[in-house]
Amino acid sequence: MVRHGVVRIININAGRGLRERLIKMGLVEGDVVEVIVNLFPGPVILRRNGMRLGLGAGMASKIIVQPLEVKR
Repeated sequence: MVRHGVVRIININAGRGLRERLIKMGLVEGDVVEVIVNLFPGPVILRRNGMRLGLGAGMASKIIVQPLEVKR
């Protein structure tokens, strides 16, 4: 997971249980989210559709992302 910025979720490299939990949180492959805080090896805070989501380091480490450039 990157330190901060806008990213696209490329893959969720997790077992069925964690994958389902992330889906219930609204995090699926192909989604674009903003990494607000990444205190590696601590928690990660994401923003998706105006909602903030907190993930532990273990959960966040299973999410493979691609950084995106934001056009301003």
